[in-house]
Amino acid sequence: MNRETKRTILLVLRSGGDFTFEDVQLISRHINGKWQSEIRPRIICLWDKASGHYEIDGFEVMPLLNKYPGTWSRIQLYSPEMEQYRPYLYIDLDTAIIQSIEKIIDLVKDESKFITLEDFWQKKHLATGLVWFPANCEKLTQVWQKFKGVQGKRMDYFLQQVITPDLFWQDLTNTIYDFKPKNGKLLNSIPHGASIICFHGKPRISQVSGLDWVSNYVNEREFFHGLVTVIIPYKEDRGWLQDAINSVPNGVQLLLGQGNGNWPANFNKMLPKAKGKFIRYLHEDDMLSENCIRDSLKAFETGVDFIHGNAEEFYSFKPDRHIYVPKIKNPTLAEMLVKNHIHSATLMYRREIFEKLGGFDETLNTAEEYEFSLRCLKAGYKLGYCPAVLAYYRRHPLQKVRIVPKIEKINEREMVRKRYRA
Repeated sequence: MNRETKRTILLVLRSGGDFTFEDVQLISRHINGKWQSEIRPRIICLWDKASGHYEIDGFEVMPLLNKYPGTWSRIQLYSPEMEQYRPYLYIDLDTAIIQSIEKIIDLVKDESKFITLEDFWQKKHLATGLVWFPANCEKLTQVWQKFKGVQGKRMDYFLQQVITPDLFWQDLTNTIYDFKPKNGKLLNSIPHGASIICFHGKPRISQVSGLDWVSNYVNEREFFHGLVTVIIPYKEDRGWLQDAINSVPNGVQLLLGQGNGNWPANFNKMLPKAKGKFIRYLHEDDMLSENCIRDSLKAFETGVDFIHGNAEEFYSFKPDRHIYVPKIKNPTLAEMLVKNHIHSATLMYRREIFEKLGGFDETLNTAEEYEFSLRCLKAGYKLGYCPAVLAYYRRHPLQKVRIVPKIEKINEREMVRKRYRA
């Protein structure tokens, strides 16, 4: 599927039931906030209280034209009037969006397929909490023509008799989870790799207050969309690349700078693609801390141009861990020429720095970030300090600092210092 195409997502809200407009705002906030592509999705909510077509809070509202109760109100999704918006993805309001919904849409390799959930409790039975509606689909026309009004309690039962999905989402991915599986135990944490979690029935998301992850989901408002770009420059995956990728939070633009050059070259080639107001690199054998982006952005509120902080260092070959805290928090150029007080894994910059000073020096092999810090200070840019752990720094036998001869590192640093002593 072409990720450069604007995708359309449909929601439905029937008033008077368990759901409110706040549920629409919640799921829209997570869809928008966790969306990765530059082209944002079009989110449309069919609402029976809408008097017209208008936009609010990052989504559009359109009138829900029927008066059918509960799940039957969703029959409008199959109507000929909705063909102009297809293809689209329909999502139930009682769905928790854990990762970017693009990961679900990208599973649709053939957009002509009608795709539904497989009922979590009844195999081979469809469930309509997540549905791909193709354009010009005969199956949708068949549903619309055979619908004669409300029959029983649930629309799913009617659809089961009328059509057969071309695919179930569970045939395409194992990242969709049931909040209340058959074992009777509610999910007390987010499963590793989960993309969405379906509540489908009671308790609704808003009714679950005893689980921390649900409470955090409801209250989460920091998505950083458009604010930050993280570039991971690397030549080859030494075994930890996925850990680095997984540490980058939703809503942050992630660019993988893989190439045959050194890491300054692999970083620099990705700079033209960076969209964030703030830019940082991440080595493929390190990880961002959970609070890294939030606390880094907070540090910029003091008006500084680039920031550094603390790092937690750990080893791949022994259990020891320790926190690196710089002895000088806001070093001057003169102090940096004596000793580099900045932990390389913690740096973040305003994008204007790269626009004015260019990228990292590709002729360097071990002192690239040190040289760039000196270049920033020499140019008058202000350095700030964040008193939090911003990165997890992995020490292992394949580290460049371990395999490059010590004399080479000493000579390169001295060469860099001479450059900025004048």
